[in-house]
Amino acid sequence: MANPLPQAILGRTGLKITRLGIGGAYCETPEGYRAALDCGVNYVDTARAYRDGQDEEVIGKALKGRRHQLVLATKSGQRDAEGARKDLETSLRLLQTDYLDIWQIHHLNTREEREKALGLGGMMEAVVKAKEEGLIRFVGVTGHDWVQIQAAVATGLFDTVLCWYNCAMREPEVTILPEAQRQGTGVVIMNASRNTKLFGGEEAPARELFYRYVLAHPAVGLTIMGLRDVEVFGQMSGALAQSLEIGAQEKTELEIYGAALRAAGKLE
Repeated sequence: MANPLPQAILGRTGLKITRLGIGGAYCETPEGYRAALDCGVNYVDTARAYRDGQDEEVIGKALKGRRHQLVLATKSGQRDAEGARKDLETSLRLLQTDYLDIWQIHHLNTREEREKALGLGGMMEAVVKAKEEGLIRFVGVTGHDWVQIQAAVATGLFDTVLCWYNCAMREPEVTILPEAQRQGTGVVIMNASRNTKLFGGEEAPARELFYRYVLAHPAVGLTIMGLRDVEVFGQMSGALAQSLEIGAQEKTELEIYGAALRAAGKLE
């Protein structure tokens, strides 16, 4: 019998999650998502914007009969409460669920956007109302600008944060990750392999090492992997179920390898 994926508690949410989760946007069939779920993961992340809303619809079909076993997260890119509420209602309908475990404010990459979302009439007002109604359990923030996302986490309003982090892009180690630890914010990592660009050719390190690298940071709860290739996802889940261990020498080699690729402009 295959080893189960290791689990962790996602920050102050108390949610028990597998260390590997499914990232949305790439898989176009319920069968693909079900195959990934069959690998033993229990975390699924999507967004209202992914594939013009089709991603949520496909995931909704894939989750039939197993929603209660999963931690389900989606996102809204709206900044005002009214638009966000409409997004939430659409997400719930397409995902075929009556609640979300985590509802995230999507790509909050500037101070102006943050002030809109968190200010009077902003999306956070819709978050508070939805929480009171039992439509969502926790609120998260996502984005690509590490300094701006750190500022969002520092407000103390967010239960989770989703950000880029890998052996070549280590900025979160001095921005988001220590802030998340101070706030008790659960950390979800995307781009552990920089959209597979770190995988490289035959000379590249073993693929699972990139995921073990980010999971080795004490602030990180889990990393998600998009289903560009369900077979590769299965291989990754199997490798991580076997071991999360990574040695100091392996970490150093990954950092050297990643820095070289980034300097060469191959991770853009």
